[in-house]
Amino acid sequence: TVADAPVSPRLLDLLALAEQEPELASLRSYLSDPDPAVRRTAVSVLTETAPPGTGPVLAESLIDHDPGVRAAAAASLRELVETLPPEPALREGLAAALDVSDPVVRAAALDVLRALRLGDTELFAGSLTDADIAVRIEAVRALVSVDAAEQLARAATADPSREVRVTIAKALATVWAQRPLDAALDALTRLTEDPDALVQGAAYGALGTTGCTAPLAARAVAALSASA
Repeated sequence: TVADAPVSPRLLDLLALAEQEPELASLRSYLSDPDPAVRRTAVSVLTETAPPGTGPVLAESLIDHDPGVRAAAAASLRELVETLPPEPALREGLAAALDVSDPVVRAAALDVLRALRLGDTELFAGSLTDADIAVRIEAVRALVSVDAAEQLARAATADPSREVRVTIAKALATVWAQRPLDAALDALTRLTEDPDALVQGAAYGALGTTGCTAPLAARAVAALSASA
């Protein structure tokens, strides 16, 4: 802040209101205030008081044109995720946020959708091709929560990021335990041939959980002498 910059009267009003633990209706006008500083503060007040309806309203703030407001809403949703009811309005808001250009918003939306079990395979799989690595990793974690082994298997070797491929390898071991599929074993087999040693290691680690065929076991023995 600039020392001699004037403080918005609306911001002062909001700070005074915050001491009264206001209901959602009292905060509505501040959440849509033209001043982003007021909107950010309103998000903070809403997070502290968490009245009924907080989840959907925070999801609405994920599409705010100010990055600070979006970041505050994303952090608030993650902070409150264990207390928010999994209501349809929240799902709609989070699903809409997956189209926002801000990757912080998209990653948070996927995380909350997963934690509250508000998403499905189709919704989560749509983010496997997201431009941002962190978002794709959240998509993988979300697909694990719905046991989407086939979608993870198809994405296993297609992702250009080593970090994502490692995450998928570990995820395949988790979902395989719930729904054994040849597709998961096939994907892990391909990952043992990945050009990156960390991905290969993750694939072998996953095969330690799923079990493997004799040829794969022989390949694992040979890998013991690898330089990596």
